Amino acid sequence: MMRSLLAGLVLGLFVGSAQAAINVVAYYRLGDADAGAANTLPGAAQTQPSIGNQPLDRFGSPVYSNEGPPRGAVSRLSMRFDGSTARYAGPVLTTVTNNVGIEAWVRSNGRTANNATIAYNGNTASSGFGLFRIGPNWAFLLGGVVLGGTSPVTTDWTHLAFVRDNGVGTLYVNGTPAATTNAAPNPAAGNFLVGGNPLVATEWFDGLIDEVRLFTFNPGEFQVSDLNLGPQPPPVAVPSLQPGVLIALALALGLIGLLAVPRR
Repeated sequence: MMRSLLAGLVLGLFVGSAQAAINVVAYYRLGDADAGAANTLPGAAQTQPSIGNQPLDRFGSPVYSNEGPPRGAVSRLSMRFDGSTARYAGPVLTTVTNNVGIEAWVRSNGRTANNATIAYNGNTASSGFGLFRIGPNWAFLLGGVVLGGTSPVTTDWTHLAFVRDNGVGTLYVNGTPAATTNAAPNPAAGNFLVGGNPLVATEWFDGLIDEVRLFTFNPGEFQVSDLNLGPQPPPVAVPSLQPGVLIALALALGLIGLLAVPRR
């Protein structure tokens, strides 16, 4: 019994604090939460959120596809956008400008002409933030402030995220940082957009979009493993090598050693 208690003490010294969860404001699975959705059918007049309470209205002719991303949450359907009129839109989801993120899985049809809206919270000309394609590159946009990104577009499923953590914005491509900015977005006003931009006639995405999430988090607590990248191995806690911890560890190991000595 004593050995078990001491072993538990040693293990407890190496247990870090639990990973802080992000606060998902809205999560659009683009088909998985829509009644009657099926491959090749027109997208619903309103696509429903799996988290949050704001549905998005359909414009043009987005179509359900059974081609879901290979990683992330298991997805039965995604949404195909035609690069010309198809999009979904609703009110802005948050006016927060810091400690906030937006992510989506995308699969381009290979089109690189002009730019394209993927998922955006705000007015692309003057406020908010979101994910874009700039010609042949995946990118981020802070409306009226900065547009940037140099990660080449491919026709493979790709996970994109823009996260602003403690004043630094980072574009992640498949979980890897691809671009950063210290610029601050203006508080969002306008709409939450997926697949197209009503303000610019050419900014329509041609391909598949799925698993769109907008989230917030406490300052400094975001981790890449919070993104919808797929199953992750459990984090390995790094012990804090403070003097008190080292002394306690040494005493615990010493006691275990004494108890392990055979008695006659």
